[in-house]
Amino acid sequence: MNNKKTWLIIALWWGCLASLTAQVTSTSQQLDGLNFKKGLKVGGGLSFANTFYKGNSEFIHRDPYAFYLNGNLDINLWGISAPFSFSYSNTNKSYTQPFNRFKLAPSYKWVRLHLGSSSMNFSKYTLAGHQFDGAGVELTPGKWYIGAMYGRLLKAIEYDPAASNLHSISYRRTGYAAKVGYSDKGDAYEASFFTGKDHPGSLQYSFPDEVYLHPKQNTAISMNVKKSFLKYFYAQAEYAFSVYNSEIRNRDGEKVKTSNLLGRMLGEQTSDKFVDAINASLGYQNQVWGLAFRYERVAPNYETLGGYYFTNDLENFTLAPNVRLFKGKISLAGNIGLEYNNLNDKLANNTQRIVGSGSINYTSGKAWNAGFNYSNFSSYTRINPNNYPFYTDELDSLNFYQVSQSFDANVSYTFGKEAIVNMLSVNGSFQNGNSQANDRRTSFNEYLSGTLSFSEQIQPWASGWSAYISANACNADNFDSFFWGPGISVNKIFRKSLSANLSCSYNENTTDGVRSGSLLNTSLSMSYQVKAINEKFGRHGFSLSVNYTNHFGDTQSQSNRNRSKYEFLTSLTYRVSF
Repeated sequence: MNNKKTWLIIALWWGCLASLTAQVTSTSQQLDGLNFKKGLKVGGGLSFANTFYKGNSEFIHRDPYAFYLNGNLDINLWGISAPFSFSYSNTNKSYTQPFNRFKLAPSYKWVRLHLGSSSMNFSKYTLAGHQFDGAGVELTPGKWYIGAMYGRLLKAIEYDPAASNLHSISYRRTGYAAKVGYSDKGDAYEASFFTGKDHPGSLQYSFPDEVYLHPKQNTAISMNVKKSFLKYFYAQAEYAFSVYNSEIRNRDGEKVKTSNLLGRMLGEQTSDKFVDAINASLGYQNQVWGLAFRYERVAPNYETLGGYYFTNDLENFTLAPNVRLFKGKISLAGNIGLEYNNLNDKLANNTQRIVGSGSINYTSGKAWNAGFNYSNFSSYTRINPNNYPFYTDELDSLNFYQVSQSFDANVSYTFGKEAIVNMLSVNGSFQNGNSQANDRRTSFNEYLSGTLSFSEQIQPWASGWSAYISANACNADNFDSFFWGPGISVNKIFRKSLSANLSCSYNENTTDGVRSGSLLNTSLSMSYQVKAINEKFGRHGFSLSVNYTNHFGDTQSQSNRNRSKYEFLTSLTYRVSF
């Protein structure tokens, strides 16, 4: 190994260790491929990007100079691969948790370990991809799956008045989970378990009451079955229940006398909430058409600390057909469903949603491609106020409707010979939404956009060009806007080592029938790959991009706010790989 390469490897290692914004990861290592004859192999790369900015817009604030250093190093010892990567920049960034992560996932035959910062997904009702710092294991002997994990889900973040971090304070949260599954010929049987808990003692200092932060505890269990029958039919059902406590400091330690078997097993207390969720589907699918019926019900207050986002208090029914015609050249699919909330009648309003969507796709295999998509979303809300018992005001009740729909279409036609390939395409979209309360429209908006483009690629010259014209129209309450303009771009490859692209576009904007300004955007990008003299010194490359944008203000106004504004951004990047 030559000295230059050795010093580059050392620099990459120090970058991995010293970078405050480092992200260190390692993909799975196949230990069953262990071979002492392979010895040590090292590879990787490094890139250093520099950006220069200049502009006179008071609404855009960015550093006049910024650099971005990125590197990756792949060390392979005896067939065990351990790739690392890091990144560092001089731009101002703040994180609620330091972006230093390490992941090691060695595997041997049907055994795989997850060490360091990792994530696992057992069920959306239990452990749903939440990142943890700890250890996990996956065993896949034959048709079986056995998984388990333990680690820290959230780190403790103290209140810092100087940093104004009211929204990032958190208790230290730990959790563990397990899953057992068996699958055979499309049939599956799974059970998963998760428990997580905040530690009240992990925060030493008090914080303002408006933070509304309380230590939580949660246990969730899920059981899922999927079965195929009569060749084309299938059925699936998953049932889950959760024991959730949103303030574990209020637990009085007294058990509740309950007939609930689960409550007796887990020691139910007065502050615990026992809730459940179910989703099921029944379908038929052959080579030409299919039909599926889906059902889901999630009880109010159902939560799991094993996921980041979760929606509860809902029940929905969905019907989804699909069909393929002319040997798959035409495919049609759609679904329509009904969803509503307030399952326990304790909310002040009821909301019903009707969701429908459909799509048609066509491909001729070579020349023609087309796609059409439509979706319609509507909701109905009835507010049920707690009226004074001896007086009722009809204005206190409200029937609120919301309707929104969208339509997207794209058609493309490819023609020409192998030496010269042309493509003509057109695409457009339409969206609208409106709200109505007690037979009175409260809001309305429409959005329409479209693009017509033509491109030509000339293979013998290693070059091509394209031109387009686009338009966007928006009609909303007390606002009407129209934005349109043409654009053109040219690309060329010189001797397989230098490539360049030049593009220019112009757009004009009209607001409420009055011209409000125009925009000129010009961009030049170039990339050069240095011809390798010796592979031991690595492969080097440079790229340069220059972008100039000029916003011409309303010429009818003399105010400074409407004067011309410009932005000039240049980026120069060096890359090396070995």
